[in-house]
Amino acid sequence: MTQDYVTTGGGVDTDLFRHVAGHLASGVTVVTTRADGRDYGMTASSVTSLSMEPPMMLACINNAVPTAAAIERSGRYTVNVLGQSHADLAHQFAAPRPDKFAGVSVERGIADVAILTDAIAALECEVTEQVIGGTHSVFFGFVVSATARDGAPLTYFRGGFGRFEFERNDNAYARARDMVLSRVFTAEQVVTVDELADRLEGDRAQAFYALTRLAADGLVLRDPQRGYVIAPFDIKTSDYTFEARLAIELGVIDCVGDHADPAQLAIARHHLETMSRHLVGDRFEDFHAYLDANYAFHEAIVALTGNPLLIAAFGSLSIKNVMMRSFGNTAQSSTAFLAAQRDLLEALERGDTVGAREAARSYCALAKARTRQLLSLTGGLF
Repeated sequence: MTQDYVTTGGGVDTDLFRHVAGHLASGVTVVTTRADGRDYGMTASSVTSLSMEPPMMLACINNAVPTAAAIERSGRYTVNVLGQSHADLAHQFAAPRPDKFAGVSVERGIADVAILTDAIAALECEVTEQVIGGTHSVFFGFVVSATARDGAPLTYFRGGFGRFEFERNDNAYARARDMVLSRVFTAEQVVTVDELADRLEGDRAQAFYALTRLAADGLVLRDPQRGYVIAPFDIKTSDYTFEARLAIELGVIDCVGDHADPAQLAIARHHLETMSRHLVGDRFEDFHAYLDANYAFHEAIVALTGNPLLIAAFGSLSIKNVMMRSFGNTAQSSTAFLAAQRDLLEALERGDTVGAREAARSYCALAKARTRQLLSLTGGLF
C-alpha cells in the first residue's frame, strides 16, 4: 500500500523523510565508549568505513543520547558489529535503561572500553574530528585495532532487521572514482550530490557515500562554501610525494645495509610477484590489485628497519592516491616499473646497497615521468 505525503516549502516533510530514509538499509552496530569510569553504549546504524589509508571509521550519533557526550569526553569509541542472531542486543542498547550492559558479556579493549564478546567484529577508534550536523555529531575515528570472526551481519531496513548486501554503495563509489580518474569531472569542478546521483543512475544516498569515500581518498575536497570540489593534481604534488618515498627508502637502505631480514624480503618478493600477475606486458589486468600489491611491496621494504615511526611516515604519504591520479584509469603501463622494483629487491637480497640506491632512484624517476606524461595531455592540471 502506498501512502501519500506532503512537502513544505522549507524542505521535505518530516514524515516523508522518515519513510523514505527507512528504505536505506544499513548495518547494525553497538557503539561503546568509557568516560569517567562508566560504560556507555547505544545501537547505531549510521556507521561506516571511511577510508583505508589511513584506516578510518565514521559514526553519526544523536547528541541527545549520553553516549555522544561520553565519546566527546573520552576521545574514543568502539564499533561492535552485530550478527544476524543479535537482534536482542540491538534492542537492549537502543532502549533507555539504567544499565544497558546488564547480562552482556564484554571484554576490555584499549582504554578499558567495552567490546561485546558476541559481536562478529569490533573496531576500536580514536576520535580525530567531530562535526556537528543538525541534531547529531559525526565522529571521525582512526582505527587503532580491529578484530573479526565468521558470521553474517545484522542489517536494518524499513523499521526491521534483515539481510542486505552493500555492493550497491561500493559499486557507486567505484564508478564515481573512475569518473574522476577519467576526467569526466575537471579539476576544481564542483560536484553536487544530485548531479552525481544522476550520473550514477542511483539515489542520493549512494552519491553521498561515494563523495565521502572520494574525499577520504583525496580525490575530492570538502569546501565549506562550495561543497564537494574535484581536487587538483599537479606535477608539484606528484614530485613531492614520490621524492618523499624515495628519501624514506634511501634511509632504509642505509639503515639495513647488507643485513636485510630474509623473512621480510620474502614478504616483499611475494608482493612483487603479485604485481607481476596484474601487469602483463605493458597492460594492467587489474589496476587496483596491482596498486594494492605495489603499496604492500614498498611498505615491506620500509618495514626492513623494524621502525614503526618510519612505517607510519610512509603510510602518511597517501602514495596510493597519488598513483591513482598519476596513472589515471588507463590500462597502459610499462614493465619498466616492475623491472626497477625487481632490481631494488634483488639488490637488497644480495646486500648491494649501491645497486639498491640506484634502483630506488630509477623507480622514482619513472614515477615522476609518468605523471608528466599524463599531465601533458591535460594542460598541466588534472
